Amino acid sequence: MLSAKVHRTIYIVLVAILGASMVTSVFVANMAWVFLGLNWLLEGRWREKWQMAKESRLLQAFVGFYVLMLAGMLWTSNTGAGWGTLQVMLPLLCVPMVMLTTRPITGNARKALLAWYTLAVFVVSIIGLVRWLTIPGLPHRAIVPYISHIRFALSCCMAVYLCVGTLIDDKAKPLRWIAVPLIAWMLVFMVIIHSYTGIIVLALVSLVMLLTRWRRWPLVMLWVLLVGCAAAVVGYEVKNYYHMVPMAEAPLREFTVNGRPYVHAQDGIIENGNYIDNYVCEEELRSEWNRRSTLDYESSDARGYSIKFTLIRYLNALGLTKDSVGVAVLSDEQIASVERGVANPVYESGNVLRKMVYTMLLEREFYVHTHAVAGFTMLQRLEMWRAATHVIGEHPWFGVGTGDAVDNMHDYLVVNDSELSDKRMNCHSQYLGIMVALGIVGFAVVLLLFLRTVFPLHKFRRAISGTLMLPWLLTILISMVTEDTLATLAGILFCTYFLAFRNKE
Repeated sequence: MLSAKVHRTIYIVLVAILGASMVTSVFVANMAWVFLGLNWLLEGRWREKWQMAKESRLLQAFVGFYVLMLAGMLWTSNTGAGWGTLQVMLPLLCVPMVMLTTRPITGNARKALLAWYTLAVFVVSIIGLVRWLTIPGLPHRAIVPYISHIRFALSCCMAVYLCVGTLIDDKAKPLRWIAVPLIAWMLVFMVIIHSYTGIIVLALVSLVMLLTRWRRWPLVMLWVLLVGCAAAVVGYEVKNYYHMVPMAEAPLREFTVNGRPYVHAQDGIIENGNYIDNYVCEEELRSEWNRRSTLDYESSDARGYSIKFTLIRYLNALGLTKDSVGVAVLSDEQIASVERGVANPVYESGNVLRKMVYTMLLEREFYVHTHAVAGFTMLQRLEMWRAATHVIGEHPWFGVGTGDAVDNMHDYLVVNDSELSDKRMNCHSQYLGIMVALGIVGFAVVLLLFLRTVFPLHKFRRAISGTLMLPWLLTILISMVTEDTLATLAGILFCTYFLAFRNKE
């Protein structure tokens, strides 16, 4: 039998491995939480652990939630998917079981492990930056190589909170020169990976913390100033996007310089101040493109989209007519960009914020004029939310069971001839996902289980005091509005890992 000190050391080492691997390696992260469980079993101390379990309402909430998901197997028809969901969610049961019946990590060990976690997030962001700079046409979702860019953005938020904690900690003055540039870099990196979720979460959580915890009004005014500046920049980019250039204005020319007729669809879809489907002569486009490129006009680009559509958008964004003249003036580098699937030169420019705004506005344009949702992140969410609310309406009280959520939403998409009918997706909202699976009754029970942890209030206030627990909790709650946070190991670990650093009860 190993001594309690040895088991404690093993626990701290495994927590360190888990902290780094949750943003770098799914395999290592799985190994880490399994070995945490094994160390916990071999440690013994069952009477003490049982007493801690009885006193921890938070642990009881996690266990109750998992038991409800297990009970959902009783009325599900797709048992294979149900057991798969329960397997993915197993760390949601095991990690809190270990951490909430083990003494929290405090003191220098706590500081060292949180610094280690922040370093891991920083190193992954630098790896992402190198990939972004060296891989042409790399999609923003693939910049972070190890986990979802959305999940990683939540870790970027946590790194910011931890750095802010360093700034306001009088005992950590020597580290402040590191904290400030690290905060700035995390903000920049979230823009690079186009994490709308991370940016919104960070802004909201920061405001709450400023108003309720730090109470530093100069910082509140600085927050207002920064948000105001960001809004002004976004407004400027929106104005640029819709600034109509001369080619977009009437009267429209009827023929190319070669005498062939233009097609002006007049569908109203605007990009870079031009109507995408105006001034199109496919006959000239096809012949001139096939002369300039080894990829056939009717084939697909490197991203799997139609060369034809990518080329038309690219020419439109440059303010060129979509004919032989437009293709002829493109440089060899621009032809290569189209072949890689770049549909707008803005996407290859150094102005990442402009790219974010232009991408969002293009999604809006397509949805307003064609109701298209496929390939557009935010619009796909709206479509899946619509499917989820429909399923909830048909099975309001107890839901469809643990394994049938995706099947039922897919059936809705097929019946309604949705552009997403060929995909099988979660609903991109953890709250809606729970209601789809367990119904209003199940969701209410889960809500009560976790609300129960708030009382008595004085204990809850003590538990979330400081600069870690409250922003972590708020980040989880806000992210679950637009994300299936508990559908992946990275999301589950984010929701449970920091329990190891909870305040002493």
